[in-house]
Amino acid sequence: MLRMNENAAIDQEWVELIKEAKRIGLTVDDVRMMLDRNPKTCHSS
Repeated sequence: MLRMNENAAIDQEWVELIKEAKRIGLTVDDVRMMLDRNPKTCHSS
């Protein structure tokens, strides 16, 4: 199970992912579709 500060670090990684996606012109839905098509890239600990 993740501790609070580990969750915060993971959440920050997702924030950075979305910011970068927006910077290159992708939407949140674009990112979501990409993750849905590539389930191996998304895993939980």
